[in-house]
Amino acid sequence: MGPSKEKLGFRSIQRLVISDVAGSVVVATWPAELAVQPRYLYGGGLGSALVAAAIERGWTVEPSPHIAYYSASPGRRLYMRPSVAPLDYAACWEDEDGFRRIGGNYTREYVERELWPWLKQRGLTDDSDDTVLRRFLDEYLHLPAQMRPGLRLRRVWAPTEAAQLGSALAETIRSEFDAVFAVADEPALSSVERNASPGLGAPYRQVPATELSGSRDPFSADPALVERGLRGHTDTQTSWLAS
Repeated sequence: MGPSKEKLGFRSIQRLVISDVAGSVVVATWPAELAVQPRYLYGGGLGSALVAAAIERGWTVEPSPHIAYYSASPGRRLYMRPSVAPLDYAACWEDEDGFRRIGGNYTREYVERELWPWLKQRGLTDDSDDTVLRRFLDEYLHLPAQMRPGLRLRRVWAPTEAAQLGSALAETIRSEFDAVFAVADEPALSSVERNASPGLGAPYRQVPATELSGSRDPFSADPALVERGLRGHTDTQTSWLAS
């Protein structure tokens, strides 16, 4: 969202995507994606409340923990795809032991000897990712590491649903978003619509449909490294939206 995020008032999210995927309307957002966001979201149980509200309203919720560093682009972050249930995942970061590991400015030694074993213990990664970790540390981690316990939220309106809603679809999307993020004390979308600056609520510039067709599974490969755990932003975003 850039410099406008403070002006808009959102504290747990940076991006909101609204896209047409094969006739379906897909709305997606990534809470706790950046370093400062998870401390807000998981403080006071807001993460669990958000996850519960999203699931109740028919959103798909997926854990998206990743290790990064300050200013790291999405392609230079080490993502994990745990099978932990979303509510259990949120609770993991809200307990005292998990919450203190959010953020960090950690050394490589701490990541290898303390953080990584803890992530394994909690079921957020496993031995199969050890090679990916070492490559991430060797090639990308030249600054202190940060632990970012992100989430992926997605809501899909099938072509028939979107057609039935017609001109009411935009208001329906706003209402659904507001109902979920109100539990995290976030502002309503309708309150920020007047902001013309790029960021949350701005029109989405969709990646060409040709990139959606046949794209890689964003949780198993990176377009540059062709390796699980390290993946680019466009590949992650478009493939996940279309899945």
